[in-house]
Parts: sequence; C-alpha cells; structure tokens
Amino acid sequence: MHIPYAVLEPGVAIATTALGALGLGCALRAVRGELGERTTPLMGMMSAFVFAAQMVNFPVGAGVSGHLLGGVLASVVLGPWGGSVVIGAVLIVQCFLFGDGGLDALGANFLNMGMLGAVCGHAIYAPIRRAIGGRRGILIGSMVAAWFSVLLAAGACAVELSAGQPPREFLRILSWMALIHTAIGVGEAVITGLVVRFILLTRPDLLEAGRRAGGSGEFPEVPGRVRPRPGWISTAVAGLGIAMAVAVFVSPMASELPDGLEFVGDKTGILAAGREAAWPALPVPMPDYKLDIPGSGPLEAATALAGLAGTLVVFGMSWSLARIFAGGEKAPERLGADVA
Repeated sequence: MHIPYAVLEPGVAIATTALGALGLGCALRAVRGELGERTTPLMGMMSAFVFAAQMVNFPVGAGVSGHLLGGVLASVVLGPWGGSVVIGAVLIVQCFLFGDGGLDALGANFLNMGMLGAVCGHAIYAPIRRAIGGRRGILIGSMVAAWFSVLLAAGACAVELSAGQPPREFLRILSWMALIHTAIGVGEAVITGLVVRFILLTRPDLLEAGRRAGGSGEFPEVPGRVRPRPGWISTAVAGLGIAMAVAVFVSPMASELPDGLEFVGDKTGILAAGREAAWPALPVPMPDYKLDIPGSGPLEAATALAGLAGTLVVFGMSWSLARIFAGGEKAPERLGADVA
C-alpha cells in the first residue's frame, strides 16, 4: 500500500509530510521511556522481519495480491510507539534504497501504516486483549486489530488519493480500496496470528504484554517447553537470521500480481499522474528490489541480494534509533529475572 511518486496533490503531500514528521518525532520521544537497554535489540529484529515480510506478496484473488503491513505485529511486541518507529524505519529504507513509495508520499505512507497501522491498531488490540485475557486475548486481539488496521490504512489512502476530486470519485476509490483490502486484511490477520502464536509458544516475554506481566504468572510456561532462555542480543540475532532467510529464500517466490493499491489504480486511474510525472523519481540504488551484480545469476538472485541488503540496513538503522532515543534512559523494570 505504498503510495508512489507524484500521485498526491501538492497540498496533500506537504500536509502529510508535516504530519508524518510530527508523528515520527512524537513516537521517538515516547519510546525513550518505554524501552531499556535489554529490549532495544527487539527494535532491530522487528524492523528486519517486517521489511523482509513486506517483500513477499501473497495472492488474494483473481489478478491481485497483498503483503504484510506489520504495524499491529510490531506494536504487539514493542508497544504502539515502538511499533510505529519500526514501520517508519522500514518505509525510509524502502523509499531511499528501493524507490518503493515516493519521497513526496513518505509522510502519507507513514501516517497510513505507521500511525494508523501501529498506534491505532494497538488501540484496537489492547482492549480486546484485556477483555479476553491471557494468551488467547493476545492472539485474538492481534488478529482482529491486524485486519482492522489494513482497512484503516486503506481508508486513509483513499482520502489522500482522492483529495480535491468530486465526492463521487472519492466514494468510487474508497469502495474499491475497501473491497480489495478486506481480503488483504485476512492475510494480514493470519500472518500476524501465526507469528504471535509462535512467540507465545517460545518467548512470551518478548511481547509487550509479557514484559509488563513480568513475574505475575499471567504467562506461565507451556508444559514441556521449559528451557533456559537466550539473552536479548542473541534473540535479536536469531530473529535477524529468520528475516534474512525470508528475504533470501521466500521473497523471490512472491506473487507478481499487482498489489491492492496498484489494482485499484488500474481500475480507477488514480495512479496515472505518477506515470506521467514531468520530473523523474528519486534515483535509488536498487530499484524494484533488484541488486544487479555481474555474475549474480538469474533475476531471483538479484531479488534475494537486494532483500538481504535491505534487511541488514533496516536492522542496523532501527537498532541504532532505539539505542539513541531509547537507550539513553533506563526504562521501568518490568522484566523477570529469567530474561536477563
């Protein structure tokens, strides 16, 4: 759902850029008191995984595909503001390294996926988790919020793309976006649920709710799974390894069908302005997620190399942001002794 270059009206682009910068600044300020030295590696791990997972488009119907947005997944692990910083780091790397999402639309993309996806998505997730309670509440809440987050982002995208057009055109764009992204949201919910379920079975203390619970017993060990837990850095490195595997081995097999926004753009013509832009787009080193190295082999290898490079860059960028903005202060001690 990355809005491309030169599609937004200039006024919309300026307004969303300002709001996006303000939102990211607020998120960076908020995480300062939420994450401590032991949890900052999770920021890099989640950024790397979300980036790699977004490279994998999955088919959702005839002629259309979707990909993970990841805002709710990141916020379930890191909290709403940490999750939005993760999405912001991913979007910045995608824009400047791969040209995925226009520079003039970076603010809008962050508002849609970072603020609505992570912050508003977490606002949907949290009351469901509390109402149901325990692991089941986390799993159900994350899946429901993931589905709604896609619809929220799609609705905001429709508003941004149709700004300045007649109401009838807005309703047409919104109808198509809602129809397509209702199906994409199911994929988002399934992927989010699978990842959250895996974390609940292996390291529930990595989740925001698990860290807040500490030693309260809300997340007892699963029978037969009691084992020494690795440290935070080793856990983050293991997560990075999974993200790299997704980028290298799974992303080359991604669906080549147009994603939801591209599909709607073809139906409504809302992306035509970008294709006819008078000014060239921002030059990037790896356009269309391809890193062409002489002798690197087929197209799939170029995609795998680009995915590997992007995963490492976004991991380093996000971890650095976490250390700069969150590591400078000690977060409240919510962790049990078993996660030291």
